[in-house]
Order: sequence, then structure tokens, then C-alpha cells
Amino acid sequence: MTESRFQYTGDLAEEPLPEILRTIHHYRVPGVVTATSGDVVKKIYLMDGNVIFATSSDLADSLGAFLKQSALITSGELRISADRIHASEGKRHGELLVEMGVLTPEQLRQIVTEQVKAILHSVFSWEKGVVTLEVGRFRTDELIQLDMSTPQAIADGIRRLPDPRRVVSRLGPSWTVFARGEVPAEASGVAWGEGELKLLSLVDGRRTLRDLITAGPDDVSMNAKLVYAFWVLHLVTRREAPTSGIRKIQWKTRSGTFPADGGGTAG
Repeated sequence: MTESRFQYTGDLAEEPLPEILRTIHHYRVPGVVTATSGDVVKKIYLMDGNVIFATSSDLADSLGAFLKQSALITSGELRISADRIHASEGKRHGELLVEMGVLTPEQLRQIVTEQVKAILHSVFSWEKGVVTLEVGRFRTDELIQLDMSTPQAIADGIRRLPDPRRVVSRLGPSWTVFARGEVPAEASGVAWGEGELKLLSLVDGRRTLRDLITAGPDDVSMNAKLVYAFWVLHLVTRREAPTSGIRKIQWKTRSGTFPADGGGTAG
């Protein structure tokens, strides 16, 4: 942490968002995380160790676009509500849709919650860009807030990664051995599923990354992402095992083939 206005800066090309958020969460400071890639700016608002909101400058992330994708309103209703935004005095799109009777307040709450989660999760797949944290309390007039623990946001974002290859490369070669870390599952701030806890129980200080990913209860791709999530959240730690006589490997997943050793092929 520095003394400048932006208390933390990270480069997504060098460090994925889950690891950056874990570093930020360590300090438990309120602030706004701004991720910038090209012309797109997305912001994640943190308070008391929780993610409470996310915004995006990308029109594809707007409420109107989200509603159109969900097919919850017709194109005509969307067009009428968009026209009314320009004539209204600072009213929000969702507020107008409720006034029109298109959505109920509860429907709007559910939709906005999912929209905000989608914005948040979308940043996890960015492989380039700059992330900054501006520390300090902020005022927000958002009535609909997530109040999601940052570790839960990290785990959810990792689960939804479309391709596990980059995160697997962060874990080390396939023969890397994993042991239990300093944080127990119940204290991680994440609601883990039964299968996920079963995978965590396999970590015993002897099994390798290959063992865990191939023996876990889910498919290889998801198991790889979960081991990465465990590592980011300090539920597991890694140590190098002797490499003499070990062959490099590739694993097949539903989305294709990815190496667990930073690019090696089967020999």
C-alpha cells in the first residue's frame, strides 16, 4: 500500500483479478476498485469487506441490455421506457419500468442484483487492463446492494471463468504438491458446496495438482478452477515436489485441452 490517492494498483496482464481482490481484502478497507481495459471502465464498490455494488461504462452491461437478454420485457416496452428516460427528471430506468407496471419492485430488485453480479463476474475474465483501488468511504444512492463478502465474490468469479488455462498456469506444474493452508473452509467467507468441500478434503500434503484435478468430484476444468480458488483464498498452500522422472502432461476438458505445467506436452 502507498501513500498516494490510489492506494493500490495492479496490472491484470501480470496478476489476475482474484489475486488482486484477495490482496485488497487483506486490508479490509472501504473503497472503489476501478478496472480499465481499453475504453471500458468497470467499478467495484467495497465496504466492510463486502462487495456492495458494481458499475460499467459498457452499454452492453446496461439495465436495458440486460433486460433485453433476459426477455423479461418486450422490445416495445424497452423502447418506450428508454424514451421516457430522456423526458424524466433524473429518474432511473428501473424506476420508470416499475412506474409503467412492467416490473414489480421485487422483480426489479432481483434483476438489478443479477445485473450487478454479471458486471462483477465479467471483469474476472479480463487478461489485460489496469486495476486501481481508491481507499475511502463513499456515498451511494443505490438502494439495491449486494452485501456479498469479497471472498464469496472471488470464488463465484473464478467458478464462472470460461477458460481455466490461465489460472491453472498460476498454480504451478502438474507435480506441485498442495497442503492445507492457514484458513479453514468455515472461516473463508465462502459458502462452499458439498462437492467443493470434498475436493478440499483431498488436499493432504501428498497429492499433486494433477491428482487433485483428476480425482475431484467435478469435471477437470471446474476442479482446476476450484483448486485455484482455494489457493487464492489461502485454504491451500503449495510446495514443489521432486521432478526427477516426471513427465509433462495435458488434460482434456469439456472446453478443450490445457497443460498443467505451463505449456508442456505429453511425452
